[in-house]
Amino acid sequence: MLSSTVPATQVLAHWAATVPNQWGASTLRTAEHSLEDTIAAMVAGAGDPVCASVRAGLRAAGPVPVVGSSTGTCAAFSALANGTAAHARELDEMFFVAGGHFGCAVIPAILAQAHEMDATLDAVLDALIVGSEVMARVGMAMDRSHAEKGWHGTQTIGVIAAAVACGRLLGLDAARMTHALSLAVSMAAGPKVQFGTDTKPVHAGLAAQCGVLAASLAASGVTGSDKALEGPHGFGALYAGDSAADWRSVAVVDDGPLAIDSHGLAFKLYPNCASTHRCLDALQALATEHRFGMEDVERVETLVGRVNLVNLKYPEPRDPREAMFSMPYAVATMLRYGTVTLADFTPQAVQDDATRRLMPRVEMRLDSTRVETATQLLPHTTAVTLKDGRRLVRSVHNAKGSFLNPFSALERQVKFEQCTRGILPEERLVPLRDNLARPQGVKVRQLLALLQFETQVDDGTRFGRLRGGSGTPP
Repeated sequence: MLSSTVPATQVLAHWAATVPNQWGASTLRTAEHSLEDTIAAMVAGAGDPVCASVRAGLRAAGPVPVVGSSTGTCAAFSALANGTAAHARELDEMFFVAGGHFGCAVIPAILAQAHEMDATLDAVLDALIVGSEVMARVGMAMDRSHAEKGWHGTQTIGVIAAAVACGRLLGLDAARMTHALSLAVSMAAGPKVQFGTDTKPVHAGLAAQCGVLAASLAASGVTGSDKALEGPHGFGALYAGDSAADWRSVAVVDDGPLAIDSHGLAFKLYPNCASTHRCLDALQALATEHRFGMEDVERVETLVGRVNLVNLKYPEPRDPREAMFSMPYAVATMLRYGTVTLADFTPQAVQDDATRRLMPRVEMRLDSTRVETATQLLPHTTAVTLKDGRRLVRSVHNAKGSFLNPFSALERQVKFEQCTRGILPEERLVPLRDNLARPQGVKVRQLLALLQFETQVDDGTRFGRLRGGSGTPP
């Protein structure tokens, strides 16, 4: 079947509306990890100044909780605030096959919609799985040209997934699910010019907010084009880069394993752009194996893909937001401390003289020998030249936390606690973990009530290093 003849909008909507809620155990475990990881990222991000500004700008009281606040709002605004919080500290997972972050764009929408309906986490996990597959299929159709063009898939594709996931919760039939998806296409935005600014995390919030709105409007009878994805002036035609969208992967959505089973989610170890993570893992491994320190290093060369060059646009970052998208800053920090943590993204850390002196030794170049696609990631390479003349090289294909290099149970627990301890009231940590560990039958209202608290707002200083360089927050 030719790509241009695939009725992608209707096929995806029909699948999302009718696929049975009969998921395998491994699929559910991945969905549960995604929910846990996103909620942890929300808690860590709720105290970010941009999140406080978003909460202050909502000006609409309502019953749906906002993480880090004792007051609620409407479902759409809750999704906006919580999506922004989930993305604010850059600790939320990546969904590489979909071309963006999944959890921060979709899960806040699902939780807000589920709270309004008094649903359980069972329904949330079902909607999460359906939304992830829709995001993956659209991401595969657009491939890397969408991101290379400068679109942030977390918002552009995430809003489509969020709308379908909310439609799944609402029980929309295939016709109304088509309209929810179509409405979401008209809400898709998110240019990468905003990377390194407050608006970048807001992209996730807007995707979640518009997902709630698109599903609600479709449920109320608002209609849209049933060719919103594949039509001559549809999503594929307008948002593709140099390569045209290929909708053939949508045509076989009923066949084969789900994307979260076959490609997986990449849970993040470091709180910065995932484009740095393979190089950071390689550098850490080289330093451990060869026992060199920052004073021994003459220069560091990193080889990455084309999308990574687009993302990592700040060779000399001026503030923490820009530092999250800087390879020289990430590598210099790894050389100093042996890891990269939340403590490294404060104004003081970014302007630290010792780190700044290391940054000119770092070079980032395009690996032009291979082409990355949505379904085939490139390895990234780090080469370290030492002052004694040795040149050490390591390539990493799968960063720690990714599908083929997963966290251990202990690493997963440590990340959750670093995101939540000292922020969420201590007496809520155990019940929150219990709800997430055994979600079957848990009411969403019960879960979100644990996340209603007045958070401290600061520039990240709460995550400051202890004396001696430890990255563990006090």
